[in-house]
Amino acid sequence: MPVLHKISILLFSLNVCFPFMLSAQTGFVPVKDMTQMKAELIKNNQATQTVSSNFSQTKSMKMLNEKVVSKGLFYYKKNNRIRIEYTSPFQYLLIMNGGNIIVQDEHKTNKVNTRNSKSLQSANRIMMDCMTGNVFSNKDFEVQCLAGQGKYLLQLTPVAASMKNLFSRIDIYLEQSDYSVSRLTLHEAGGDYTVMDFTNRKKNISLSDALFSNP
Repeated sequence: MPVLHKISILLFSLNVCFPFMLSAQTGFVPVKDMTQMKAELIKNNQATQTVSSNFSQTKSMKMLNEKVVSKGLFYYKKNNRIRIEYTSPFQYLLIMNGGNIIVQDEHKTNKVNTRNSKSLQSANRIMMDCMTGNVFSNKDFEVQCLAGQGKYLLQLTPVAASMKNLFSRIDIYLEQSDYSVSRLTLHEAGGDYTVMDFTNRKKNISLSDALFSNP
């Protein structure tokens, strides 16, 4: 599989369901005061220098009865640095640093410049937007915001053709207490979907720059 296509899939299915009406989200209702919500989101994310967490990823595919479950570690550091490290059932590493993406498996390491692909640029940006609170300024998606169960739910519907080919919708769940990302659900255009749950989340701890460099 060509590396650009492989990374496009990995970035969001992370190998990172079907469209629902807002009323189908049990316990969630549209946010009334969006101005305040956006202001608080930006404020909290501006104060966030680093994030580390564990994650559990569940991939559901129409062709398989069983779900594929993976686990790993997630790291974020300003500005524009993300490390997604799969630890089970296989080892896989994805690093996003500025405009570059590094992918490493058991056999080789690939380095790709996102400036050469609009799809990769969009994928890279939405991951960063989750951390920086800039989701509402992303022109590739239409964003609707709901609240309930102590969380905010941001539903991102693609408007850019490059994203429509990949996804029908992306759901981002934020904790209302600190606006941290607790769940990311990726509804793929073909009907498959991926859920990432982030646990043991820690903000503003010391993270070495080496985590986001060439392995």
